[in-house]
Amino acid sequence: MPTFEPFQALRPQQKYAEAFAALPYDVVNRSEGRAEVRRHPLSFLRIDKAEVTLPDLIDDHDPRVYQQAALHFKEARDSHILELDADECYYLYRLRDGQHIQTGFVGCAAVEDYDAGLIRKHEFTRPDKERDRVRQVDALHAHTGPILLAHEPDNELDRIVTEQTAQDPLYQFIADDGIEHTIYKVTDRTAMLTIGSQFARHDALYIADGHHRAEAASQVAKLHPDNEAAQLFLTVSFSSDQLKILGYHRVVEDLYGQSVAELLERIRHRFTVTPGRAESTAKHRFEMYLQHQWYTLDYIGEKASVKDSLDVSILQHDVLTPLLGIEDPRTDARIQFVGGIRGYAGLEQLVDSGTMAVAFHLHPTDLTDLMQVADANEVMPPKSTWFEPKLRSGLLIHPFFA
Repeated sequence: MPTFEPFQALRPQQKYAEAFAALPYDVVNRSEGRAEVRRHPLSFLRIDKAEVTLPDLIDDHDPRVYQQAALHFKEARDSHILELDADECYYLYRLRDGQHIQTGFVGCAAVEDYDAGLIRKHEFTRPDKERDRVRQVDALHAHTGPILLAHEPDNELDRIVTEQTAQDPLYQFIADDGIEHTIYKVTDRTAMLTIGSQFARHDALYIADGHHRAEAASQVAKLHPDNEAAQLFLTVSFSSDQLKILGYHRVVEDLYGQSVAELLERIRHRFTVTPGRAESTAKHRFEMYLQHQWYTLDYIGEKASVKDSLDVSILQHDVLTPLLGIEDPRTDARIQFVGGIRGYAGLEQLVDSGTMAVAFHLHPTDLTDLMQVADANEVMPPKSTWFEPKLRSGLLIHPFFA
């Protein structure tokens, strides 16, 4: 029975919410983040990715980055941009992207449940990214970006959503990317009791996005064993039938000493290779780009388990490791991951610029497969899923000040 608790949120005054809210720290690079802060000087990226406010000669993980984050965080509180809610409560977070709408419950999960596997993960994390978030969370004594969870469809929770979203929202705005963000505050005692008890009826919750933040929360909790609030971390949980997944693509900086012709010949042992992009993406169909040319790769093998039959697993085990020498994608600096929102053009730009040698465009992972892998206590290759639309960070913060 996973714990899902209300909390006392630190959040922006309504008049600052739109200007303060920001994309997650890990979906923008440093130059993109700096440009965002120039456009929106109050942007939460000043706190969540504080290196964007420092000279480029200072490394992203320099101690001064976390000191700067803590300074900006204190300034936002001292100037009353951020204020602490008087009472513990739940919130609803609604995202609208065109015709797509999803509404999640914002509350706190227990580190103990994460450690025990009641909050299930499906990816290993990268040690450098873990260290970054541990230092960030510990410097602020706050969880600033919610971990995206999925729960099994639940009619009673759906009823609460319908009931509570009929009221006036706490925040509502359309961000620069066209996504509408709406937050509702749930203070009705009966509704709150129902939310907590209903989540406890579920066997497990599933991490959809935010593995590094979840692992960082676990590590920070151990640094503050006597701080009860530090034993909880910020989450937003959506019904699994509402979440939208895009592919999470791969780019590799060289061909591992092979010519293009040699690589294609070796790939043909495992895939049917057709010049050009596919008319549509499909499971077990990959698209590869190198030297200004797209190729469609249709897998001709079979895999026994759900985990091994995932497209991200097939690409890793049948191409990246044996043909391109990427033994561990978590630690190998030769591979990078490109979120599905950047599309074909983003992959082409990386290869055409010479930054990368080859790109692989993947079909989205099915959420049912993700949950089956997590239930089996197995893990997928890193960066297997890209969820859209993205939550904005900074709207609801879980502090654990001493």
